[in-house]
Amino acid sequence: MLEQSYGLFYFLKSAKSSTCTVYVRITVNGISKEASTKRKWDLSRCDQKEDKAIGTKEDAKTLNSFLESLTTEINSFKTELLNKGLPLSSVDLINFVNGRSLKRNNVLQEFQEHNEEIKALVKKKEYSREHIHVTSLQDLTLAIL
Repeated sequence: MLEQSYGLFYFLKSAKSSTCTVYVRITVNGISKEASTKRKWDLSRCDQKEDKAIGTKEDAKTLNSFLESLTTEINSFKTELLNKGLPLSSVDLINFVNGRSLKRNNVLQEFQEHNEEIKALVKKKEYSREHIHVTSLQDLTLAIL
């Protein structure tokens, strides 16, 4: 499913000093969410139109490199969601930025997925039944029989 609109940009949220926190704002289908990048920058050394730091000093290069890599990671995650056919939302992308990605399988689900794959191979006689792991009492009784 393709999104109707998508936008990503960086901006400074000013505090009472000239040093501000760099934020990222992601908009998908008109719904905006923002998160802190946990980076600080001087307001006078920022180009808001280009979404990057001004200057040739090492600190400006480091911040620009960080912002470019964050943009690349967000776009890769967005592409991954689209390739899997999952719905795209600004909340999912901001959660990714904050380190709270999509729900992961728990151990039992992983074993169940593994067992389904092995059972398919057993039916094709490409694998032996001993590689199926027990995930419940019912599986244990079936494995013993």
